[in-house]
Amino acid sequence: MNRQLEKFLTSKGIILLTNQQDKLKRYKELILDASKSINLVSRGDLSRLEELHFADSLAPLELISRKAKVADWGSGAGLPGIPLAIARPDLEVTLVESRQKKAGFLIRVKRELALENVSVFPDRGENLEERFDLITVRAIGTIIEVLPVVVDHLEEKGGVLFYKGPGGRAELDEANLLIERYGLKSRMESLVLPCGEGRTYILLKRGPQALASQAFGGKKKEAGSAGPLKSLNLL
Repeated sequence: MNRQLEKFLTSKGIILLTNQQDKLKRYKELILDASKSINLVSRGDLSRLEELHFADSLAPLELISRKAKVADWGSGAGLPGIPLAIARPDLEVTLVESRQKKAGFLIRVKRELALENVSVFPDRGENLEERFDLITVRAIGTIIEVLPVVVDHLEEKGGVLFYKGPGGRAELDEANLLIERYGLKSRMESLVLPCGEGRTYILLKRGPQALASQAFGGKKKEAGSAGPLKSLNLL
């Protein structure tokens, strides 16, 4: 684990044991090896997997409840699901990936890293027959597009955690009417990753209590008006 990632995680109160760091290191090696034949992440990002992708995956760790049953929707290379499973052995993580080559890669990672708290669902998420405490969504569409697809797979008090770029605030505002329609409350946190890129994390959660929407170290903000509603079936 490089110094940038270690410093970033420490600032968030995330301390990884030696065996967890070793698993992240091996995971990085597996991504680099598989990327010779599979497009797992952008070619330009291969040199900054730790300070971009691993940091981004682990940044909202505090938003995830202990012993949560998590589905990483459209997992791709396993981001954020695999780093979360490594850092939090208490989580039960299902990697949802319908593209067979990528699903095969995820199965290889699970086996080589001996991740007993990880399972791979090599099919469309819509075909899942179980519900989850949390569904993570990273790099697959907007909130308005994804939320109608995943919301029926939530437990009674479950939530959806969206990983977004610096434009996450505007996307949240646009989806406000849809979020209210589903009876969800929102919490938003923002930060800058070690690579210098801004990120926004949006948790939409069922429950009677409203969750504060705020940036790290910032002031609370009120959600704005919603835009037109639309939906899209996703792989």
